[in-house]
Amino acid sequence: MTTTQPSSSSKDRMENVAPLAERLRPRTLEDFVGQKSIVEGPLRSMLRQAKIPSMILWGPPGSGKTTLARIVTRSANEAAAAAAAAAAAAASTSSTTSNSGGTLPFRFVEISGTTATTADCKKIFDESINRLQLTGQRTVVFIDEVQRFSRAQQDVFLPVVEKGHCILIAATTENPSFRLQSALLSRMRVFVLSKLSQQECFEVLHRARRRAKETGYDDLELRVDDDLLRWMANVADGDARTSISVLELAIDYLEAGASTEDKIAKLKAALQRNLLYDRTGDGHYDTISALHKSIRGSNADAALYWLARMVEAGDDPLFIARRLIVAASEDCNTLEALQMATATYHACQVVGLPECGENLAQCVVFLAESPKSTRAYRGWKKAQALVHGSYNYPVPIHIRNAPTRLMKDLGYAKEYRYEPSWVHPVHQDFFPPELESSRLLSPPPPEAEEPGQRPQLQRDDEHLDMEEEEKEQSQRQAPPLMNGQAGIGPGSCQRIFQIGARAADLDLLDEWEHEHNDGRPWKGRRALMVRIRKEGKPVEDRTTTDDDRMGDKQA
Repeated sequence: MTTTQPSSSSKDRMENVAPLAERLRPRTLEDFVGQKSIVEGPLRSMLRQAKIPSMILWGPPGSGKTTLARIVTRSANEAAAAAAAAAAAAASTSSTTSNSGGTLPFRFVEISGTTATTADCKKIFDESINRLQLTGQRTVVFIDEVQRFSRAQQDVFLPVVEKGHCILIAATTENPSFRLQSALLSRMRVFVLSKLSQQECFEVLHRARRRAKETGYDDLELRVDDDLLRWMANVADGDARTSISVLELAIDYLEAGASTEDKIAKLKAALQRNLLYDRTGDGHYDTISALHKSIRGSNADAALYWLARMVEAGDDPLFIARRLIVAASEDCNTLEALQMATATYHACQVVGLPECGENLAQCVVFLAESPKSTRAYRGWKKAQALVHGSYNYPVPIHIRNAPTRLMKDLGYAKEYRYEPSWVHPVHQDFFPPELESSRLLSPPPPEAEEPGQRPQLQRDDEHLDMEEEEKEQSQRQAPPLMNGQAGIGPGSCQRIFQIGARAADLDLLDEWEHEHNDGRPWKGRRALMVRIRKEGKPVEDRTTTDDDRMGDKQA
């Protein structure tokens, strides 16, 4: 192996001590790997015209934000120099060129949000304005980790960006919608850089190996073959900087004679792979969203995968458990799902990681495989929208509470139909009159056998088995049939019968069938008529069918 000789130049000495990832940064767009939708799209078109817009580069670590900012300035200067040279060649004399002094049109200044202050930024901006006035040279200010500046501190960027005195290129690993103020976002273009693929990482490593060999590592291909490069690309997890750092470790650590398997084993022992995961950043919320949506889609395998991503990265198990409670309420159609999620939360409180990962896994599988229904969730959202978007109508007077004599005199609770007192379902309005046609729950619940039929109480299935109630009649209060008034409705007091501890009003039943059952007879109507006639009370059923008459004869 050939070693690099120390240089007498201070610049060379500074470059020699820099990490390999810094020394091997691409210098042109042709050498830049990844982000083709940006590089081959609007960015290249603007650079051909020597234009650099103020922009925000948003992407994960190692996706090429800093490298791209440097390349943009260099490429714009090259495009401007080429345009000037072409103009000079076309002109009759060289004096017509506007850049005769050799000054580059763009100057590049790089600062970091981790160390710079607003005073530093103001100083750079003032110098840039003076330089622009004296020489016409514009300054490109690159701010890495711009999210470290607070929203108040970001105000210092607004004037220079708005007036065009400086070109601001800001890089961030966090969502700019949350970390940068909207006034700044509206004045800058946002370019989203994606995580590098495994093949792109391999290409980065392949080019880095070739350039490293050119700088003095003669036997590098013998120590780091393509199979080892592919393993490094997988370990890098989409981070170009990490991939080159692993390559640098392999250069200093591996020997040429060992097999690829032995080299991988040595690197595994020297490396501890940490998942790229920010417990407060976008990756955190994107992953929990993927977990929730996998549960909603009943894909237990995918749900377990996203759960493992969060648990292995050391995410808060109580945060995951809370989201599982939300998923159980929003998407699952069983009470057991909510009970399971709640029990899992308590288990995570008691046990903690790593053991509570099994509790979370059991809950995730249970929720993913549970029957799904968002009916209640959608109904709740409609109810909220109705409350927020409509007038605050008063409560109908017949369903108001009437604890005092004055309230009763005012008509509170008058003509309220106490439903447990009736053998059959009865109709009454619970919405304000202005909202009486509102329907929040759709489609009808599974218990409704026919379209338009609302869920009925358990008494619908009792088939009017009154014997037990008759035994307790002496201990129960009869329904309030004061002065023959059992409720409102057409002819509400004309066909009222007392059956055991409850009452039957056929006019109210007709009203319920018309309002709630699309005009179809209540399924317990025939048994009710049989019971009324059995009591020796003659009554005409206006909806009697042939089946009813047959049932009457059999009774």
